[in-house]
Amino acid sequence: VKTNFFTEAVSQSISSKTIAQQRIHINMTKLIFASLLISFSAIKADVSTDVTETIGYTPNLDVIDHSKAGLDQLDISGIIDEPGNDWTEAIDIYINGRNRATKSFQGMARKDWAAAGVEDLSIYEAYAALLNYPGDAEPFLDSYNLDALNCNGTFEGHSRRLCDISIKKNLLCTGLQYAHYEGVKAVQNNNEKNWDEMFAFWNGVYDDSVDSRVNKGGPGSVQSSRDKDFGTNFKQESITALLAGQEAFGKEANGEISEAELKEKLQAAFDKFNRANLATFAQATIKYSANYAKEGLSSEYVDNTWGEGYTYFRCGAGLMDPAIAVYINSVFDPRDKKGADVTPLEVHCNILRRMLAEKDIGYNLKVSDLNVEEYFPNVKNDCGID
Repeated sequence: VKTNFFTEAVSQSISSKTIAQQRIHINMTKLIFASLLISFSAIKADVSTDVTETIGYTPNLDVIDHSKAGLDQLDISGIIDEPGNDWTEAIDIYINGRNRATKSFQGMARKDWAAAGVEDLSIYEAYAALLNYPGDAEPFLDSYNLDALNCNGTFEGHSRRLCDISIKKNLLCTGLQYAHYEGVKAVQNNNEKNWDEMFAFWNGVYDDSVDSRVNKGGPGSVQSSRDKDFGTNFKQESITALLAGQEAFGKEANGEISEAELKEKLQAAFDKFNRANLATFAQATIKYSANYAKEGLSSEYVDNTWGEGYTYFRCGAGLMDPAIAVYINSVFDPRDKKGADVTPLEVHCNILRRMLAEKDIGYNLKVSDLNVEEYFPNVKNDCGID
């Protein structure tokens, strides 16, 4: 079923002269940053992850405006969390934007990749095939966002808590989807501006002179949290992939590699970026599908955890093996279920079993890579997994 989209073509022509000039200006700064990164990498307990990550990747081009999208996510979430919140304000920010001058979250959620000249639609189509809900008139991201904001449509009859957590987390999914869009464009056109924009939508604000909420409001912040839970390093893998792409642009500009070789290196780095993000949202799916299975929980806590886990699943669903994604979507989506209709622990264990049933989750990522037993030391016993 073909859905209706906002169509817009964004012109992003950056001259090679401009890029070369910016590289000259930041060359010494990047050398300093690189040495600091080496120094900071050994510090664990008393230096926040955010400091290291800010130093780890610095865009060559100006993508500050793009990074401000994360501030809208934070503002909407803040309004939702306030007692007696003003929903009209949250809806207005979603539709019209507040912090970013050129595009709102609704504009991002309705992005028509094909109309914008994207040739490889495989990532978008993988998400859309799975998540376009029957009867929806809008693209899957916008439909889910609007229904959750208004707590109607596919969320009709569910608690405000389920709706609240779903919109907050699906804005992160919207940011990740837009990062995907920029990544595909970067590979297609060998375009460094798109590559830096991918970073900006994934990370959020990276310059504290713009806003103090650095590295927040983007899907990259979820990677920080899940890495702490599971003792993994997937956010750094995302940054390493971004750096690999940036390095490839530099080599091509210096004549060290051809345009064809640049495209190949960008695709490899983009695949690694997607693998790292898939890992994070697979971890989130596993975590929250277990946490809402605990005994003695209030209905509010169950709805909050269930909504968080399912929406995080949606963030990475289009990167998963389709058979795994279809299964998880069918058993974990709370909108067509009531709490009494499901046995949460059974859902959690079946999700894990389904992931284990395929050779990998997607992008050659295996369950063993997720370090599940770090967070759930008894998971094999609890789920009867060998």
